[in-house]
Amino acid sequence: MPETTSHLICAPEFDEIGHVVTIHVTTGDWAVRDGALVTLALPDGEVVVVAPDTGSISSLLIEVGEEITSGELLLMMEIEEQESGWLPLDLPPACSALPVLQASSIASADVLQVTRDAASLAARLGVDLSEIMPTADGVIDRADVERYVRQRLARD
Repeated sequence: MPETTSHLICAPEFDEIGHVVTIHVTTGDWAVRDGALVTLALPDGEVVVVAPDTGSISSLLIEVGEEITSGELLLMMEIEEQESGWLPLDLPPACSALPVLQASSIASADVLQVTRDAASLAARLGVDLSEIMPTADGVIDRADVERYVRQRLARD
């Protein structure tokens, strides 16, 4: 089965505030290379953000009418990676060798509590989970990782 990689689709570079005019896809949609994803109204006119490659939309992080700044994260896509041949295909999953801990043996102050989806997304994006503040329940979930990435991109 081919591997996929999460791709962060961001707004182009511009000087002032822009607005989301149209979102051409929804979560779970299949987008084709150069297919329209989002239309933004910028100070110099409208611009259409297109898919860098064929893949599925895994997360929308914007809404129609929302203000957008330069380089802000708009959505995430899962894009199938082309086989490069430089890694063997029979590598075990990254977490398969980790021991399973019983919840009663974990002191919440001693370890990060992370959902499997959040850990997978963070690993694919190269996010250091220790930099993410968990929500009120003390567990870092996929939404926390997405929020962290969006905030980091907005700052950079």
